[in-house]
Amino acid sequence: MDSEKIRVGVVGLGHNGLAWCEAFRQHPECELVAVCDRDEARLQAAVGRFGVRGFSDYAIFDQPIDLISIHTPDHAHAEPFIRAVEAGKHAIVEKPLANDLEDLSRMVSAADSSGRKTYVGQVLRWNPLFRLMKRLVDDGTLGRVFYVEGDYNHDLRMQLHMEPWKVTHEKPIVGGGVHPFDLLRWYVGNATEVYAVSNHIAYPEMHEDTTIVATFEFESGAVGKVTAMYAPIIGGMAHDYNVALYGTKASIIRRELYLDGLDKPMTIPIEYQGHPYDPQVEHMVRCIKEDRRPLVDVHEGANSAAGVICAHESALLRRPVRIPRF
Repeated sequence: MDSEKIRVGVVGLGHNGLAWCEAFRQHPECELVAVCDRDEARLQAAVGRFGVRGFSDYAIFDQPIDLISIHTPDHAHAEPFIRAVEAGKHAIVEKPLANDLEDLSRMVSAADSSGRKTYVGQVLRWNPLFRLMKRLVDDGTLGRVFYVEGDYNHDLRMQLHMEPWKVTHEKPIVGGGVHPFDLLRWYVGNATEVYAVSNHIAYPEMHEDTTIVATFEFESGAVGKVTAMYAPIIGGMAHDYNVALYGTKASIIRRELYLDGLDKPMTIPIEYQGHPYDPQVEHMVRCIKEDRRPLVDVHEGANSAAGVICAHESALLRRPVRIPRF
């Protein structure tokens, strides 16, 4: 396959699915050949836009395709992912990998048995600011990191009239909170236990509690916090996900670096840059063609999803919950 184009099929044609279609179409080593969605209007619009074959069912998995990219709702990731890898396809899937532990187990098992490359779209790992934070952790600039935190505070009330599944099926700490939690895991390692509390004062139309605060213990000895709010009146979304890392030598609070012995912080001259799709496509292409392990494979994706799924459970039970490893 070194000189051949990777044939790609995209399942799920909402906002993210279409953005991935465009990224695949622009990549010189990919060929977008098929799209799939149960919504006939969406499907036909994408077929016309990209000039590819369209499918409204799982027949897409029987086609001569090398890579399936899955962008269905959070609660509907498992079946197309499992079908893809069992059909011998490499697979990309949106974050969170799934929103319950049983689906995580099934997906990990299917992927491991298949031997195919898998990638979970934890997009923040490709943001330049958060990649710099990772380097500062790894090179020892911060010393031993003892406390970490991040937020997913985003006014999503407009989704009531846009994407109904996000009102009826999404779990805020899972669908949104997995963004900052995945970063924290990337920085300080796996979490072992979580305790969370929540309320449902804001955005009553949503079926789940819309404000949740989760505290985590990590294997490294660090502790941390993730907050997810789906209806804060803040004019959109909290900038930089409010990521903060505190170490024995230095701390980073959003874009401010505080070094021990200096009175004033240094501002990191990097702006937050949305959702970069192109580097994710390039990464998966290299992993397939050069037999590399993806940065966020099914195990990494499962461990990030497990932490926030357990946070959701903890808030319901009002007690700490141990986090399984995948």
